[in-house]
Amino acid sequence: MLKQQPLSRLRGIHFPAIPDGHAAMQLALQYQLEASQWWSADQLQAQQLLQLRELLVHSATTVPYYQQLFAQHDVQIPDHIDAAFLLRLPISSRLAIQQAEQGIESHALPAEHGGKEYGKTSGSTGRPVRFARTAVTRTFWLAFALRDHLWHERDFSATLGAIRWYARGVAEAPSGASDPNWGVIVAPLFATGPSCSLNISATLAQQVEWLRREQPSYLVSFPSNLVALAHFAQESAITLPAVREVRCIGESLSEAQRQQIATTWQSRVTDIYSCEEAGYLALQCPVSGDYHVQSENVILEIIDEQGSPCPPGKIGQVVITTLHNFATPLIRYEVGDMAEFADPCACGRGLPTIRRIHGRKRSRLRLPTGESQFPYLGEHGDITRATGVALKQFQCVQHSLEEVELKLVAERPLDADEQAIVTEMMQGNLGHPFTIRFSFPEEILRGPSGKYEDFLSLISN
Repeated sequence: MLKQQPLSRLRGIHFPAIPDGHAAMQLALQYQLEASQWWSADQLQAQQLLQLRELLVHSATTVPYYQQLFAQHDVQIPDHIDAAFLLRLPISSRLAIQQAEQGIESHALPAEHGGKEYGKTSGSTGRPVRFARTAVTRTFWLAFALRDHLWHERDFSATLGAIRWYARGVAEAPSGASDPNWGVIVAPLFATGPSCSLNISATLAQQVEWLRREQPSYLVSFPSNLVALAHFAQESAITLPAVREVRCIGESLSEAQRQQIATTWQSRVTDIYSCEEAGYLALQCPVSGDYHVQSENVILEIIDEQGSPCPPGKIGQVVITTLHNFATPLIRYEVGDMAEFADPCACGRGLPTIRRIHGRKRSRLRLPTGESQFPYLGEHGDITRATGVALKQFQCVQHSLEEVELKLVAERPLDADEQAIVTEMMQGNLGHPFTIRFSFPEEILRGPSGKYEDFLSLISN
């Protein structure tokens, strides 16, 4: 399993290594994950259901949202639960979790799980899901992130680079940011090379300059950004620096995109399926290229419109149950993605296999100059703070090189003065004096992908 020697934290002892407490815990988890990935589907499910019952009992006694939901649906938790019982549990929509607010949090978190820290989703409907995490959920997040590195046998001595979203002022072009190691996932356990990062707000030309200067062996970014870089290189007749592996995050990766990225960088391409609320959902198999559900972390279902499980090859809605977050349990929660299962993987792992994840595409903003960039839309709550008008949903749609529409599902339409304030704000965020057109629909419907998008470009590429 381990291809590189762990770091020893005991003076005078190099081999076998004696790591510190955090590293020892991570190595112990990897030992268990190495075994469980080869279990049969029945073995995995049996352990999931044992863990699920612990979560259900905790949720039914300490989480107001589930106390009310289970009472409404007459959910009684038996001593032993099976797969059929799971399917009888009510599904929670994203909107229901949003509206529950603090009611989704446990008021009696086990002390051993550590204190709460809070996160939120990207807010693709204009309203994010706010959730709490614990030391336990962070420990598992680190474990599955490390599993991804180990599955793909990455060389930790090389340079890791990332072009991704950061807050304004962080890792901005031209310099970006640098660190002496690979960060909290790897550095406490193994000696590593340096890492570098660049804010995705950088122009494509700035990204190319940064890549040439930093020369990362591994590159992490959004598929749409990587494809845009490929087009830019082709149109500009430049050669992008070669990397060993390109890792895609945050969006669905089509086969056409995968091939284009692989050809441009002359490297292998790997993908990750995750979400803010639950962490790692599926990792790409190092053998087949399909995605393995991280069953030790979540129960992932794909269901049809009637709520029935989809067979392999049928596209359905992704519903997840987190197994270890006792601060904000998510039980049969609609993520908002569409996916399809595959038949058992040829690699021999018992982890369920997903053939394809649909619906995590982000559009790029097109500028009149011909450039395209990842749009910065501001932070959730900016419009409400500026106008005093509460929003339920938000979407920005680019209709032309000069016109952008803001769709706001609000408690009331903005008046002329409020629209002027928001127009100036959005022009600043988008970096161009676009004509901003406002509309106030009752609801912003899902796109063909089955997921809301906070930005859509209707301009043909």
